[in-house]
Amino acid sequence: MSQSRRSPRTQQVARWVRRTPGYQAAVTEVLPRLRRNAVLTDLVWRAFVPEDGLGARPVPLHPGRHLTGQDQAFLPVIGILALGLDPDQVEAIIEQIADLQRETLAFKPLLILDHPALGPARQHGFVAELLTPRARWADLPGGGDWLEHVGARVASIVHHYQVWHLARVCADGTALEPIDVALIRALPARLPERLDVRLAD
Repeated sequence: MSQSRRSPRTQQVARWVRRTPGYQAAVTEVLPRLRRNAVLTDLVWRAFVPEDGLGARPVPLHPGRHLTGQDQAFLPVIGILALGLDPDQVEAIIEQIADLQRETLAFKPLLILDHPALGPARQHGFVAELLTPRARWADLPGGGDWLEHVGARVASIVHHYQVWHLARVCADGTALEPIDVALIRALPARLPERLDVRLAD
């Protein structure tokens, strides 16, 4: 069947659908509600959006307060594993992450901490997951091996948030590992140029 013969039929079906009772309510009320439903949006993204490199698949994690633009969802999630740090070290790491995010406009950070220094994370609007510290774990009855616990929790977090890379803090706790900083700085060149992501500040 030629395209010219299909077009009138398609137009006829479209007119019929527009006249169907409930069509206007579905378009003006139901569809906007469905689009605002985070769970449903996440399911649709996972099921129907093909994974094809960095910046091609949306990930429903808020990037924090420093970025804006309609394509923030397409930025990769970088997990930051920052365990065994004191509050000042945690704050310094969070400031470094915020600086890198403002510099690159290329990632959404996910903090994985074992110290409840959530104030600095909230200042930047970053999402944080809290693990049980090793010292407290030893006092829990029937806790088992702490490293096994951390491994299982981090694996679950990585899967849930679709973490693209897990960065770590240097042994002295003062900064991210240099290789992770280099990787983050290389992200902009790997993302599609069309992404609409800008500084919010």
